[in-house]
Amino acid sequence: MARFNLDKLPRCGAKTRSGGTCQRYGNKVNGRCKLHGGRSTGAKTKEGKLAVRVNALVNVFVWQFEKNYDLPISQSDWANAITAYLKIVELSNSTSQQNSDEITELVGLYRVELEATKYCIAEYDGLDALLLIQSALDHYYKDTAATHLKFHIHAPVYPAPYFDNLNGSQAEFRYMMQSMANTGDKLYNCTTRHYLSPMQRMLRQYLKAHKKSSVNN
Repeated sequence: MARFNLDKLPRCGAKTRSGGTCQRYGNKVNGRCKLHGGRSTGAKTKEGKLAVRVNALVNVFVWQFEKNYDLPISQSDWANAITAYLKIVELSNSTSQQNSDEITELVGLYRVELEATKYCIAEYDGLDALLLIQSALDHYYKDTAATHLKFHIHAPVYPAPYFDNLNGSQAEFRYMMQSMANTGDKLYNCTTRHYLSPMQRMLRQYLKAHKKSSVNN
């Protein structure tokens, strides 16, 4: 039997804390070693991919602010939401089991886009549009026993007409504060120098004071 040739495997190449690149052998699938995601399949769900994209950000505070005030919903997400909505309208004209299954499959593909834009669609197409979209979403959530809406932490969502908080939900705030703390740890463990914004310095002082008071209590 031929001996396995390690030289044919790629080097990992992931960035290390020292600023260099990892020289361990990577695997054949994604080229990374076991310490840098070589054994990971990566995020599979839409919510998971959103979380991975946001977790890589350095300035989470600025991103969270822009997410709630500028609503940077991408053009592709708008297009997917409108396409899905029009298809739901078409399928809603029949109550057959086949159409019900199609709606479940459709919402499974575009649930994030529909949740993010349903109130905006309702502004232009009336409350019946919101009722229809929400019914389709609830039908999907019940059929799949899905844990929904957690994606709003990682994606912009068009605000609800009532009870909406422009500063974001408590879940968003907790995530932002934890991310800021984690970002701070990454910055101090890195050999290259990073300059924090005044807001980041203020948040860092707030986190230190909060941790100190928690220890004292």
